[in-house]
Amino acid sequence: MTNRTCLVRRLAALALALAAWPWPAPATAAVPAPPAFGVMVHYLPDKQSIAEIGRFDVEAFAASLAEMRASHLILTLGQNNGQFIAPSSALEALCPRSARNRSPRDLPLEIGRALQRHGIALILYLPFRAPQADPYLMDCLGDISEQLPPPQRFIAAWSAVIKDWSDHYGPLATGWWFDGVYNTTGMTADDWGKLCAAARSGASNRWLAFNAGEGPARFSLKSAPCQNLMAGEYLQPAAHMAAPPSELRLHVLTPLGASWGRPTAARFSAAQLRSWIADATAAGGMFTLDLPLDDSFHFLPAHVALVRSATAPRP
Repeated sequence: MTNRTCLVRRLAALALALAAWPWPAPATAAVPAPPAFGVMVHYLPDKQSIAEIGRFDVEAFAASLAEMRASHLILTLGQNNGQFIAPSSALEALCPRSARNRSPRDLPLEIGRALQRHGIALILYLPFRAPQADPYLMDCLGDISEQLPPPQRFIAAWSAVIKDWSDHYGPLATGWWFDGVYNTTGMTADDWGKLCAAARSGASNRWLAFNAGEGPARFSLKSAPCQNLMAGEYLQPAAHMAAPPSELRLHVLTPLGASWGRPTAARFSAAQLRSWIADATAAGGMFTLDLPLDDSFHFLPAHVALVRSATAPRP
């Protein structure tokens, strides 16, 4: 046998061995199973100056969420007043005057990193449309009333802003929750493609919720082709949760107080919360409580105690 023949046979044997080796399957972009219980915070500097964002104690905030055994947080990056709790190079390039309504502190980044240390997922909130109470941003981004179909100029601009934040936060942002999806008449596949690609940029396996409104007729709607999570807004949830009538992941979102972000007494008992969390867990879904913050950006002690009781392991 020549040396060359021997070498060929050895290489062939090696190739067969490599083919039979149990190599791990390639990574996919499958969306991970969602956590069962979480908290939403409607935080914005509405009543504080932008500078007061500097007083926000991120570590104490994350520790409180861990104390309540939360598995995810939905955080308002911005709402309809035009103020945002993080810089945005894309928004400032499109609308330079908007920079005055943002702190240089990147609060979502700090919160996301603190939550990561506690094993808590971060989902970011934005309006589906331009800030409706900010005339400058409405004009600059090319938007009109959220009750009317969105103009294509606005879709292109807002997609660029969403992509900028999506890329910036990357895997730290495990999802987006878009509010006010009231009128999508006339939106083309290309329009949706821009928005959906922007929301997935930086982490293709995010949870995406598009909220068409509150109540039994709308909380489970699929309002976008890339949506994979129920928006879930429901002020008076049913006694028991069930899987939605679609392919969307079950999600129910309700305020613990009288309304969103209101620092009032709790509307529900620990037993009710425990039952809803159990239903969501059994269905592989999510149950989220909107909790207010006080003037020092802390959760209300009575709310923390109630939630801790509801999430405590059974003896």
